[in-house]
Amino acid sequence: MTEHQNNIIHILYDGESPGRFPTALMGFAVRILDPKKPIPADIMLLMVDVDLRDPDMISRLQAFRKVSQRGAEQIFAIGKNDLQDELQATALGARKTIIKPLTEKAVAQYILECRETLGIHGETAVKSVQGGADAIQNSLDRLQDGLPVDIDKIAEAGSNIATSIADLGIAEWLSTVRVYHQSTFQHILLVTGIACAFGQHTGMSKADIAKLTQAGLLHDIGKVWISDAILDKPGKLSDEEFTIIKRHPVDGFNKLMEQGNVSPDILHGVKHHHEYLDGSGYPDGLMAQDIPDLTRILTICDIMGALLEERSYKPPFSAEKSISILKGMGKEGKIELALVLALESMMKHQVPKAHVPSTPPQSQSA
Repeated sequence: MTEHQNNIIHILYDGESPGRFPTALMGFAVRILDPKKPIPADIMLLMVDVDLRDPDMISRLQAFRKVSQRGAEQIFAIGKNDLQDELQATALGARKTIIKPLTEKAVAQYILECRETLGIHGETAVKSVQGGADAIQNSLDRLQDGLPVDIDKIAEAGSNIATSIADLGIAEWLSTVRVYHQSTFQHILLVTGIACAFGQHTGMSKADIAKLTQAGLLHDIGKVWISDAILDKPGKLSDEEFTIIKRHPVDGFNKLMEQGNVSPDILHGVKHHHEYLDGSGYPDGLMAQDIPDLTRILTICDIMGALLEERSYKPPFSAEKSISILKGMGKEGKIELALVLALESMMKHQVPKAHVPSTPPQSQSA
């Protein structure tokens, strides 16, 4: 769909972390406005989450209302049960109000309404994201019941993901995952999408892209035996908890190995996606010569996914900040710098720049 003002959501936000909003979602582009500049008159879809008691902000919104085009829609986020906010929003031209703070899910809901109003029925990433989530859930359920993972279901989900990313791009995939899934599912789906997009961007064969995508879906399958209290812990893990977390690559590998129908390349990625080239990773402390390309790529995508995702102790990092951290690890000899640069090329090509949160990454990576 050609980008025009009817399929761009503009967000006026005066907080410190606009990078939490998607840059593309369900066929719409999402643009963050500079809260200190006049609002462009040609905007048709505007979501507002600002201090409605700020005279300068009120002046900008009043000026926009005077010059805005016929049919322009404004959605205002207001304080819960805040009558003054509600009255001010109405006076400024709000079509409807929602409760603060403005979130990715609220943006997604607004886009769904806009798609229906505009009669847009084209493809989105939602179906393939949900297919991936269903395949992951099916795998976890089967493992808990003592059954083998349905590899055919994983392969089918991987194929659909590859088609979706080839058609819609990684930006929409990342935004859709962040809106619809949290915690472990969010991480697995982010890593899978990044790995698949990396393979497509670098011209890997369809067979290798399929392996990489399936490895992404399965790489954290061993976490099924780790309690949610540890997986979702909001603070830093204790040494004992981190020791438990570090078992997941081997646990996942062992169960998949028993099945006898999983590619050796995928098995290696599942077991060794936390290994580093300098031997400082786990579970086996492999050195560079023992780590094949697919596993090296999966490792980098796993770290990238962890940096981009929202966790209880940090906001999502921007693509720029995440790549910067990976470059640092590459220069330290932990991961392959050439692969990081290829990932940077893909992200620059497909993902618009976003705000860089200031929160530093947690030192432990799971």
